[in-house]
Amino acid sequence: RAAGAFAPRSPALRARPAPRRDLPGRAARGRCKSRDAGRRRRRRRRRRGGPEMSGGFRDSFTKEDTKEDLLGYDDTAFYYFMITILSCVALPWTLSVVSSLIFPGQAKLQKEFPKKNGFGCTYHYCQTSDMVAKVDEARRKARSWTKASFSFWLFKAGLLISIWIAILSTVVYLRTSGQKEINKFDPFVILDVAPEATNRQIKSAYRRLSLTYHPDKNPDDPLAASRFIQISKAYAALTDEVARRNWEKYGNPDGPQTTKVGIGLPRFLLEKENNLHILISFFLVIIIVVPVTFICYYNRTKNFAANGVLIETLQFLGYYINESCRAKMGPELLAACAESRNIPTRPTDNQQIKKLGGFVIEHKKRVFSLPVVAKNQYLVWAHMQRRHHHMSLELRSDIDELLRHSMKVTQAMIEIACMREWFATAQAMIEFRRCLVQALDIRSSQLLQIPHFNEEWVKQCSTDRNPVTTLTEFLECDAERRKALLYGMSADKFADVDAFCAHVGQVEVKAEITVEDEGEIVVGDVATCTVRLCRKHLREDEAMGPVHAPLYPEPKIEEWWFFLVEEEDKKRIVHFERVLDNGRLVEEQLRFQVTRPGKNNLVLHALCDSYAGIDQRVELHFDALAEDEHKRELPAHEEDMDLDLQPTLFQQWMGDLGRGDESEEEEEEEFAENDAGSPRRGGASPPSAKAPTSPPSAGGGDKAGNSRRSPTGSAGEDAPKEAGDHHRKGEESADDDDDDDDDDD
Repeated sequence: RAAGAFAPRSPALRARPAPRRDLPGRAARGRCKSRDAGRRRRRRRRRRGGPEMSGGFRDSFTKEDTKEDLLGYDDTAFYYFMITILSCVALPWTLSVVSSLIFPGQAKLQKEFPKKNGFGCTYHYCQTSDMVAKVDEARRKARSWTKASFSFWLFKAGLLISIWIAILSTVVYLRTSGQKEINKFDPFVILDVAPEATNRQIKSAYRRLSLTYHPDKNPDDPLAASRFIQISKAYAALTDEVARRNWEKYGNPDGPQTTKVGIGLPRFLLEKENNLHILISFFLVIIIVVPVTFICYYNRTKNFAANGVLIETLQFLGYYINESCRAKMGPELLAACAESRNIPTRPTDNQQIKKLGGFVIEHKKRVFSLPVVAKNQYLVWAHMQRRHHHMSLELRSDIDELLRHSMKVTQAMIEIACMREWFATAQAMIEFRRCLVQALDIRSSQLLQIPHFNEEWVKQCSTDRNPVTTLTEFLECDAERRKALLYGMSADKFADVDAFCAHVGQVEVKAEITVEDEGEIVVGDVATCTVRLCRKHLREDEAMGPVHAPLYPEPKIEEWWFFLVEEEDKKRIVHFERVLDNGRLVEEQLRFQVTRPGKNNLVLHALCDSYAGIDQRVELHFDALAEDEHKRELPAHEEDMDLDLQPTLFQQWMGDLGRGDESEEEEEEEFAENDAGSPRRGGASPPSAKAPTSPPSAGGGDKAGNSRRSPTGSAGEDAPKEAGDHHRKGEESADDDDDDDDDDD
């Protein structure tokens, strides 16, 4: 019986005595038949699998429930778990969908045109008409609904509505189906009696419920056995004193129990008719879906390096970039990289490129004859020479896609040159990079970066009485001076020029070389070059916004490269840093090791990758002493010196072992001395250590029983050497005496 090991015996459930073998007649045969029938019923239940205990949080509270499943799958916990997970997904997703409906394109605009940087500084945007129109156009496109974006929004909204319907349906089901949470063991609730019920009422309720939920009377109910055990335990908790104390103290009539953990998964996972489907599902997910997903992700990422550039591109650039590469080789290198070659071609591209070729000037003879490389090279030169109005819409989309890859590719070019310590090559690649940003030809004037400038305005500025030929000179001019240079320009265009000058501003770079915590610089020291870059036109709480680049398809944030160069050694790069900070004050430290004694001359180059003509150059000089001219004194604090005197843990451990060995050796020596000084025969006591001793003769021993004295140091202040001689002589005499004793024996 299921309750045989747990429920107390009661008159209603007391087992019938086994039939006696010697009882004749119908009574014995009837008892045997009923026993056989019970055995047959139990065999049938075993063949059917027996009553299974599943569903709901277990309320059996047993220590050894042999019929309980190893894994407690719980429908109620699964519903709560599903509601929690779906709510965690649905709530933020709902806010996102609603905000995208009310403020369309806000997330994209915040990414491309943020208001503040990571340090809380407000971005200073360029207020020229071209840049304002570019930002407005980007915002308009982000906020407009296209067919694809609207379809995607409908799909997200439909999926979100389905999730909320599932959540609400589950909540309604839990409220109407009577599903409960984890129940505490309450014997009064289980027996359906009041707390003030008498023993007779408790016994009556127990008999009634035990007869109702007995497993033999409910063979088809898998929960009857668990309910019956629960009823038996409740009765024991109210009638047995030990069980009642355990229940009041531990909440369980059996005493302290281990925690039972149920798995928040639906019950149908253990049903036999679903085993095949579940195994197939697990097989598909674990054996097929997960490996295929990992393989697809690996195939997409294995071709890219850490900087986002294709590995094929890095191999190509590493092979073709050399020390003699200059900016005019940049368009062909960019056109031949793997990202450019992956841009699809069209049958009409050849005809369109021929029309464009009449307006493009190539400053270098082509090396690669591949059609896609030639097409991309024409597009790069056309962009740098501002021939966009001669391009078709398809070619404009191709050059925009090519320019989106150009920043990563040109960064790889610069890094390759820096790794090989080629400053001229790195400087040329940075020059090519800003030509792409500003749509500026290799041999064009820097003044073409100014809005509304063309060759006529450049000529007018360069032929003035005080000519202005560089961007730095133009930025240093005040408003009246610029108005005189640009005589004849309309007020709107001149306002754009002023806005451009206010956005670019003036940059000041300062640098110094020191050795931390030292007053002199010695060969072998690690020197620090501290560089400070200040954007004077910004306030403390402002940051440099996207650069003025109306022909570049994406917002471009200004970057600076700091190069510490040895001019005497073929402009070898000592150290370099890429600076991404766009705040008002930027500080960077370049560290290098001093290797040359005497006077050292270094040059700091601060190069901007977005504007041509605002680079800074700072000469640095310092004297380095040789190692033998100045010896470093390393001062140590008193506490540190005391710590040096303290033995380490290993030394302490080894010291303890050494002291143990020394103590053993001392004990052996003392034992040997005592043994040598003690008499071999007779009972005479050893003489006092203060008595004078003399070495015994080499003759035979004293047969009268006189004791032999152990030689020690002579009285008074004997030298250690003499004491050692006496000791050795005493040992020799002791050995001779031992030999004489042996002879006498």
